[in-house]
Amino acid sequence: MSHDLWLLFGIGFLYLALLFVIAYAGDSGRIPERLIRHPFIYVLSLGVYATSWTYYGSVGFAKTQGYLFLTIYLGVTLAFALTPILFQPLLRLTREYQLTSLADLFAFRYRSQLAGILVTLFMLVGTLPYIALQIRAVTDSLQMISHTVAPRILALIFCSALVVFAILFGARHSTSREKHRGLVLAIAFESIVKLVALLVVGLVTLYGVFGGFSGLNQWLAANPEVLERLYQPVREGPWSTLLLLAFAAAFLLPRQFHMLFAENLEPKALKTATWGFPLFLLLINLPIPLILWGGEALGLTLPPDYFALGITLDQGPSWLPVLAFIGGISSASAMMIITTLALSSMTLNHILLPTNFPDPQVNLYRWLLLGRRLLIALIIMAGYGFYVLLEKHTGLVQLGLISFVAVAQFLPGIIGLLYWRRATRFGFILGLIAGILGWTGTLLIPLLESSGFVRTEFDIPALLQASGMDKWEFATFWTLTVNILLFVFGSLMSKQSLGEREAAQACCSESLVPLGGMVNAVSTAQFTKQLSQMLGAEAAHREVDQALRDLSLHVNETRPAQLRRLRERIERNLSGLLGPQLAHMIINRRLQLDIHTQSALADSMRFIEDQLEHSRTRLRGL
Repeated sequence: MSHDLWLLFGIGFLYLALLFVIAYAGDSGRIPERLIRHPFIYVLSLGVYATSWTYYGSVGFAKTQGYLFLTIYLGVTLAFALTPILFQPLLRLTREYQLTSLADLFAFRYRSQLAGILVTLFMLVGTLPYIALQIRAVTDSLQMISHTVAPRILALIFCSALVVFAILFGARHSTSREKHRGLVLAIAFESIVKLVALLVVGLVTLYGVFGGFSGLNQWLAANPEVLERLYQPVREGPWSTLLLLAFAAAFLLPRQFHMLFAENLEPKALKTATWGFPLFLLLINLPIPLILWGGEALGLTLPPDYFALGITLDQGPSWLPVLAFIGGISSASAMMIITTLALSSMTLNHILLPTNFPDPQVNLYRWLLLGRRLLIALIIMAGYGFYVLLEKHTGLVQLGLISFVAVAQFLPGIIGLLYWRRATRFGFILGLIAGILGWTGTLLIPLLESSGFVRTEFDIPALLQASGMDKWEFATFWTLTVNILLFVFGSLMSKQSLGEREAAQACCSESLVPLGGMVNAVSTAQFTKQLSQMLGAEAAHREVDQALRDLSLHVNETRPAQLRRLRERIERNLSGLLGPQLAHMIINRRLQLDIHTQSALADSMRFIEDQLEHSRTRLRGL
């Protein structure tokens, strides 16, 4: 059975149009706010974790690595089990200080523009293989169903459609501090589609190929080696490494950080996600062994990654392969859209703005909006370029794991951010650079070499053989070991700045650090005048007015304590607009504090007393 190539592509395009309708309905208020804010919508939106790797690649992974394929989801489950000590502190920080990306978080904690730049650049390079994976999965699935080689123009059209969708529903506002309700609703819908599609394929396999559970048991009894192949890699393979990589990916991948924290509408929804999201992952992985066994029972000659398509072509009615194909599009498009939005925000705040900040005469909001839209298009097209470069040289899972090892390099920085006040920017940057270099040498260069793009004399296979390690074990162990050692060494050998100490206090304690001293400006009008020199008159007026509304203050406010609060609020709002480091610099230059006043000393003493009381309360609780 085969289907017309352009008919399939047209169906895929209509599906994307349906996503437009859903997102528009969510943004325009046609869907009740109560439904959009429901915890299960949040849980389903986290299903963006299940990409083409899950939908297609898990079967191929299970074929070669047995039940090790489950580590990619067990690691995520472990991360969600640690929500009270991991996700909740991060959510508190991102909401309170309007930190919309991982680069924002690190730049805020370590008070370093360089930290934000490094994280952003590494995220861009480390995620491109993952974006290429999604594009390749879509074009390969078209080829499998139509029995026709999909021309590159189809991949280009698919990417262009995603650019339009991401711009319309992810970059409608000039600032990333706005929530994208319609987009979240569309991503939740996509999670339902891919879950239903994969479960239907599993049921077709169970009853169409094996004739039910009894037939499956008979086939397994007649072929005991298939079960042994699933168990053997667990005993011998790098399960602990894969578990660690999945743990890190659960919240450090750009799309996961964005959906977990930046798009969170209700903090209470995170509690539902601690069990709801692992349940989603369990359901979507139930059919994987069935699909693997079904493909083997039918003797399919397709790559195992695409057994789901092969079974529907062999067993079901003509609409079934189309459903499976739409499930694959859901998996790929959701990942690409959210990843691109997250990366565009990081690139804008930490690379474009610091190097090319607009003049005060330019409309700042319009400039930010155009910049974000341009970056969305560039990032998706860069992913397309990487897809063309790699073509068929690497499997789906291998491309995904390369990105997993990349984001794992941020684990030491996150641990230091939350639980080690002594961590410094020098230590973080030193460790991260070492991790980046190690990842480049052990994974990126061999990937480019296999594609024929570069030629080196560095013999990675010989190193792996000498170490006795699996490729992923070797890369993960050595990059993280050197990263951690240099992070600790660099932190112990360097001193924190005052800004770092304040940020460390805010990150490591539930009590937020109050600002000391009085603002030199004595009225809100002076606030606007000072900020307009950097932001322009319109942006300065809007930001001051917004902060006044947030704090329920009058425009004629002159009380020093309230002006201090206003200054702090403006900085936090600007952090969501421009990034934390740039916002911090603008506020410190334009709204300076008189730190030698009696009020500043009183604030500092009050903060110390509050911290002592907080410690006494904890001790009494213990």
